[in-house]
Amino acid sequence: MSKARSSQTRDKNAAREELLRYHALVDSMNEGLGVADLHSKFTYVNKRLAAMLGYSVPEMIGHDVHEFLDDLNKRILDEQDKKRAKRIPSQYELTWTTKKGRKVPTIVSGAPLIDEKGTRRGSFATITDITERRWAEEAHERSEAKYKALAEGSLQGLVIIQSGRYVYVNRAFANMLGYDPEEILKMTSTKAWSLVHPDDRKRVRMLAAEREAGKDVPSRYSYRFVTRDGSTRWGEAYSSLVDYEDRPALQVLIVDVTDDIEREAALRTSEAKYRTLAEQLNQGLMILSDKGFAYVNRAFADMVGHSVDELMALGINQVWDIIHPEDRDELRKRIEDRSGRRPMPPRYQYRLVRKNGEICWVEAFSSRIEYEGRHAVQTVLIDVTDRVRAERKIKTVKDRATFYLDLMCHDIRNQLQVILNSAALLRTATDDGMRNSFMDVLENSVQRCSRMIEEVRATEQLMTIPLVERSLSVALNGCVQALSARLKEATFETSSTTSDAYVCADEFLELLLSNILVNAVEHNLRPEKHVWVSLRQEGSSYVVSVGDNGPGIPDSVKATLFDLARRFGGMGLHQSNQIIEKYGGKIEVSDRVANEPGMGAEFHIRFPKLPKGSFSGGKVPCEPGVRPS
Repeated sequence: MSKARSSQTRDKNAAREELLRYHALVDSMNEGLGVADLHSKFTYVNKRLAAMLGYSVPEMIGHDVHEFLDDLNKRILDEQDKKRAKRIPSQYELTWTTKKGRKVPTIVSGAPLIDEKGTRRGSFATITDITERRWAEEAHERSEAKYKALAEGSLQGLVIIQSGRYVYVNRAFANMLGYDPEEILKMTSTKAWSLVHPDDRKRVRMLAAEREAGKDVPSRYSYRFVTRDGSTRWGEAYSSLVDYEDRPALQVLIVDVTDDIEREAALRTSEAKYRTLAEQLNQGLMILSDKGFAYVNRAFADMVGHSVDELMALGINQVWDIIHPEDRDELRKRIEDRSGRRPMPPRYQYRLVRKNGEICWVEAFSSRIEYEGRHAVQTVLIDVTDRVRAERKIKTVKDRATFYLDLMCHDIRNQLQVILNSAALLRTATDDGMRNSFMDVLENSVQRCSRMIEEVRATEQLMTIPLVERSLSVALNGCVQALSARLKEATFETSSTTSDAYVCADEFLELLLSNILVNAVEHNLRPEKHVWVSLRQEGSSYVVSVGDNGPGIPDSVKATLFDLARRFGGMGLHQSNQIIEKYGGKIEVSDRVANEPGMGAEFHIRFPKLPKGSFSGGKVPCEPGVRPS
């Protein structure tokens, strides 16, 4: 064996013997540990170092340390070996290459290996894997770079404050105040505070002091800044505590809301003027959103008999209770058309129901608007109740005048013609039987004229008598019982699905019902006359139906049965139609058996529903077609 090889063997054995003293300790270390001889070959590695590089311990023993490094790190190792030769320990970073080619950054703490005689036998080092730390540092660097890129690219102001001074300012904040970022960063604490408006400094200082004291302060607040030219800008601040360069700091995002605040101030001024004008209006004004009333003025509240607070507290479903039931569907359609920007007339009429149950007719002018950031419909309402009542009275008077004229020109004139003809024939009659026959005709015609005059006189006061609460059930049963006793040739069959049917009516209610019932008998030529009478509730109405087994009414006649100009209906039907119109209802006619006119006719008298007890004792006048709340 050569002297060189013998020397290497002695070095290895000596190094191994030195290491074995600490074998138990080094195998349990969390750091890697490696020992190399004077020729840089591993004489020992612990399990941690082998695992770090993806090898087994035997795979590394006897191999040159350089085999586990790339060229750059080989040069670093050689520089450090020169220090070992001078017996100088050192700490440095070294990146290893694993068995699979992955790079492992480490901190190497190296020192010369000296034997008991003071002779250097090699080197040993602890190797700490700093992969995770390097990742964290790189992530932090990337995060900081992104933060700065985001901050500098932000349209909002962003600052970091430490000890009353700005230590970071982005371009947007500097532009907001008319400075360069460097100018603000150089400001003293006193100068920095001068950027805050004098009227807001005390409050902002108090927030800063409370935050430093650990108190809970709002993270969002607004205050004013003083710009370089002395003007004022409003900022909405969002603050949070952060660590900046290892020291606590306050990070503040500042949104310039000057334009918004100025618009709000203008809007408040405009709204104040609007409200002043709206409250001085004699006409009702309301703004309706999908949630309910967004605004109502005093005139509208008075119009429906509620307070403003009561109306504003109503939900959208409760709002519809103020609208007359028969007008709700049409009004909903109009609102949908208005919201959908579909063409529609700018004005229309409908009925409101006051708190006490009275009706209020209004003429409405609506428009689609934006109110408090939401779509809404603004409506101006004019109370036209008196006008509508006057128009209805004029129409009724006109209809009655037409009715009287028609009665004179048609019914009474026909009877007078019969009287004249019978009188002429009576003069020439020679037979007593013929004379008696003509006298009967004369007597019947005079009686018919007298009866028509009496029937007309019976309704002379129709429009002047006030409406009160009446029981439709009681009135109908009374009429059926009276006619059943008088008209023996007819059979009346009654049914009812409601026991309490209260309506707005007057003393002519019985005449209305009797005319329809008598009509079902008088125009029935069958020997066995049958009349079916029913009472039921349909939505917001009570319906009295009167059917018969008579010859029926042709479809061509049904549509014009109540047309005075056509004169298909008798005087009793026209009289009944006038009465039901006063009550706010209507009369309809149909086949008793669908599509079978020859099976008899059926009249339907529709009364607006009035809940029982809405008016005390039925003595207080009421309005037709109302459902009191």
